[in-house]
Amino acid sequence: MTKRLLLTTDFSKNSWNAIQYAIKLYENQNCDFYILNTYTKDTHGLNNYTLLDPDESFNKLMEKRSMQGLGDTMVRLTFENNNANHRFHTLSRSNVFLDAVKEVVENMRIDMIIMGAKGMTNERQGKYGKNTLAVIENVRKCPVLIVPRKVTFNRPEEIVLATNYGSDFNVGEIKYLAEIAKMINAKIQVLSLANDGYLTSLQKKNKLRLQKFLKDIDDNGKILHNGKSLGKLNSFVETKHSNIISYIAKKPSFWKKLGFGKPTTLGKLGYYENIPVLALHG
Repeated sequence: MTKRLLLTTDFSKNSWNAIQYAIKLYENQNCDFYILNTYTKDTHGLNNYTLLDPDESFNKLMEKRSMQGLGDTMVRLTFENNNANHRFHTLSRSNVFLDAVKEVVENMRIDMIIMGAKGMTNERQGKYGKNTLAVIENVRKCPVLIVPRKVTFNRPEEIVLATNYGSDFNVGEIKYLAEIAKMINAKIQVLSLANDGYLTSLQKKNKLRLQKFLKDIDDNGKILHNGKSLGKLNSFVETKHSNIISYIAKKPSFWKKLGFGKPTTLGKLGYYENIPVLALHG
């Protein structure tokens, strides 16, 4: 079955590294890769997610830059990748980034989004970019794989699913996690961040559901570790640089959308420079 993967790019080293990671991760799969670039005007006092300037000459200039960048990307892919199972499609959109991603995910029936941890203009140390966080929180129809720039591809031997069982699981996305594990012959290690002796009824239900969803994975690949804390997660992954960390991204609350409330789960997990993070949606 053909996979349909969305790769976002601002032509930075970060986004190119994510594209290369996606290609290598899915090297044995039949895939359509959709490479998306968006452009909007950087106006006074605002960032480049604002509305387009109606001036036609400006729009044409930005469109030309976008198309040229995508063309250069295609040329580079042609020279560096000769996988007959892979097809590449470029998409240039004169739209705010998040809206464009939502539109492509819906219209192209995207299975997964793969993107860099931050963009060209975001150099904040130890922080994910605004675009990355916006996609995880607002595009909830498919998983999102985040690839930091310092990640070099080593076929993952384990995928760590960190959870406190507090969020309901999206059956489709957990099955997709299992499918990825089978595809790359990796084990799934479920790292519990909850105290098993004090699980609520909801946590107990979700734990049983998760075990059921992963029943097709080899028994050696679903060992339950009791981490109890994010510190234990950090210790667990420090020596496993080929891992992928996955977690359940909760739907943001009304107050969170307004900028209030507790940090996101991704924010609590922290920033990993050498490990991709897979956001699943509950």
